[in-house]
Amino acid sequence: MMDKNGDWDVTRQQFEQSLAMMRNGCAPKFKLTTEQIDGLRLGNFDENNKDLKACFIILTKKGELSAQKALAQIPMILPVEMQEIALASLEHCKDIQKNYKDSCDRLFFTTKCVYEYAPDDFTFP
Repeated sequence: MMDKNGDWDVTRQQFEQSLAMMRNGCAPKFKLTTEQIDGLRLGNFDENNKDLKACFIILTKKGELSAQKALAQIPMILPVEMQEIALASLEHCKDIQKNYKDSCDRLFFTTKCVYEYAPDDFTFP
């Protein structure tokens, strides 16, 4: 579907395919089970699982979350129906990472905050 600027919107199917690609890249590298990754979708954040935390680093490439860049990318990577809650949850959680020195912890707890902000709308690879 084309948006008001003449750009193509991401469909839910395209978004789900992107999540599957991220999952398939992360899980084998850190020997994570489907259950561990699926657990995140249900709010099961195991703070002691370093492999799971390391997976977050892979998903962001540099181990840092630039809230400004992430907020700017939301319209390009999420279906329209997910954008409003994604923007609100990221805006709400963007400063959580300042509480942690370790890059794994920064991303882990930011993601956990996003989940807690809107658990019914949370999506993770």
